[in-house]
Amino acid sequence: MSESEAITPVREKMSSTKAEAAEVLDPIVNIAGPTSETVVQDRTYSFSSGFCQSMMSTSDTDWFLPVSVATVLGLLLAVKMPELAIIVRTLRPFLSFLVITIWLAIRLLPFGSPAWDSSLFHVLVLSLHQLKENVLDLAGSSQSIISVIQWLWRMLEDILGLILLIGTHRLIYCAYHYTVAEWKNLVVQNICDFAIHNIPPISSALNKYKDKMGPELDELLKKNKNRVITSHLPLEGRPTGNIIAELESFAKTENAIIAEGKVSGTVYPAGQSHTDLMNKVYALYSWSNPLHGGIWPKLNQCEAEIIAMTANLMHGNDRVVGTCSSGGTESIILAIKAHRNYYAKRRGISHPELICCSSAHAAVDKACDMLGIRKIAVPSDSKTFTLSAKAVQKYITSNTLLIYASAPSYPQGVIDPIEELSAVAQRFDIGLHVDACLGGFVLPFAAKLGYDIPKFSFDCPGVTSMSVDTHKFGYASKGTSVVLYRDKELRHAQYFCYSKWTGGMYATATIAGSRPGALLAATWAALVSIGESGYCERVQSIIKASEKMVEGISQIPGIYIMGEQRPTMVVCFASDEMDIYRVGGMMSKRGWHLNDLQHPPCMHICITLNVVPMVQQFLDDLNESVHEVRKEGTSAKKKGSAAMYGSVGGIPEGPVNQILEIYTDLTLTP
Repeated sequence: MSESEAITPVREKMSSTKAEAAEVLDPIVNIAGPTSETVVQDRTYSFSSGFCQSMMSTSDTDWFLPVSVATVLGLLLAVKMPELAIIVRTLRPFLSFLVITIWLAIRLLPFGSPAWDSSLFHVLVLSLHQLKENVLDLAGSSQSIISVIQWLWRMLEDILGLILLIGTHRLIYCAYHYTVAEWKNLVVQNICDFAIHNIPPISSALNKYKDKMGPELDELLKKNKNRVITSHLPLEGRPTGNIIAELESFAKTENAIIAEGKVSGTVYPAGQSHTDLMNKVYALYSWSNPLHGGIWPKLNQCEAEIIAMTANLMHGNDRVVGTCSSGGTESIILAIKAHRNYYAKRRGISHPELICCSSAHAAVDKACDMLGIRKIAVPSDSKTFTLSAKAVQKYITSNTLLIYASAPSYPQGVIDPIEELSAVAQRFDIGLHVDACLGGFVLPFAAKLGYDIPKFSFDCPGVTSMSVDTHKFGYASKGTSVVLYRDKELRHAQYFCYSKWTGGMYATATIAGSRPGALLAATWAALVSIGESGYCERVQSIIKASEKMVEGISQIPGIYIMGEQRPTMVVCFASDEMDIYRVGGMMSKRGWHLNDLQHPPCMHICITLNVVPMVQQFLDDLNESVHEVRKEGTSAKKKGSAAMYGSVGGIPEGPVNQILEIYTDLTLTP
């Protein structure tokens, strides 16, 4: 058998698709309308359909090679044309909108119109087969070349098939696992973003609203309208005495607010002698940088001992390790990054997911935004405001990296059922992170004092990581925290190592490169100076103050305590009879700085050592504030946070985020 006879059946089989493809493509060409035409070898071609129709022919293949070369050259030239790149970037935001609009327009045409005769998928499949036929024609009569081309083409089709299967699986997965609320938020957010940036009347209305909110936000920041602003370097440096005098005048007034004992959380002083110790230790290492450990070996030892002491408090064995970070947010981000790198790579997870309570700290959202992780927020229990282990199981999939729990949570100060969540994590072989940023230096000592504290740390076998803030109730200077891991393998997944940098081999344990070594020295000094007995004494006073506050609030008509109150430092309350934010406004007039919370509306106070002696004053002021709000009724004008939360409550996330951006801008404006 000759080579020409061998390829004849192949040609006949491939040619059988011509009629089908023509039937599919002709109606689409007709929809496009008449175009300029030209006659080539007794065959009519339009500029809109000539290429497609020529692909249906197996007798003329001379066009294929030059057209292919011209196409490749055109693409290469386009890459080198910055003007074209600018056009593409300009049109890209509208591409999805245009494609969806065109698709809907075609599909909404009357039934029986030419567009109904085929689908885009059908056209693509037929075009692919026709392209294969043309490639075989180019091969000539060599059977060996044809065999190679056919084998390569099968590989190409297998790859395209796999891509299609993976995409279909992902689509089905999203349709099944994503909640209605997630789809709704996605659609609403995209519509809002498009409208804000591309519809002038809407963007103009939003700008007017932001201008209206600006003065109120400026008032919240308590900016002095007569302040002196330095926006350029002085030509000559200012005298040292002048600088100190200016800062002292402000520090005296501002620090007095904390000393009054009317501020919820924020900073955690432990007396003047302790403050003096922090300042002296900081001065000793004010120019140090732990990135260069060979110069300051004592700082390396301080950091290692901080980690070891904290791990011991969390019932960690010799295998538990960790690092120091700049605060709770960084500790949480590092823990989530470590779980992503550790579990996702080992299990081939390309779309990682994290499960947490709806009351989880916003640092979780920040981490998911930075690391490309889907956050699944499970609604908190309506009575206890904790994360239900039974509810968590419903949301676990093959993409789940870890469960995030709190001990206690920031809003209501409740402790999630860590033991139950630990069992779930072990059963499904996923991570469990416990956020003990608030409770890390309170709950262990409360348990030592005999209070009913549930297990929340590494004594639960499913716990794989923890975050503990030393700069809160550890009484270290602001800017320090500890993230702990059950073993070194998980901590390694947190590191960043880069061996090919031209500046030399580079590795850091945390996000930051250079770090203030003075903070590590001060943290170490805080822990060893207070000791176990000192922490127990401080925790005892805070818990007694908390119990007294809970009892007093429970006796005020119109408000109630939220959640099952265990002996912690957070007391949260709400009201079904009045606007709780207006109550907060009245408390602000009396000098209190409380935390406004939402979903549901409530507020809390985090009890520090400065607040302890002010508990009775707090209860008296709260009672008077509730009475005033009830007396005013619902007709009173809302101001401050009551006005802010009331006005943004029904607005989609996009516009609210823009208001938050304005607020943040104001904090960075002189």
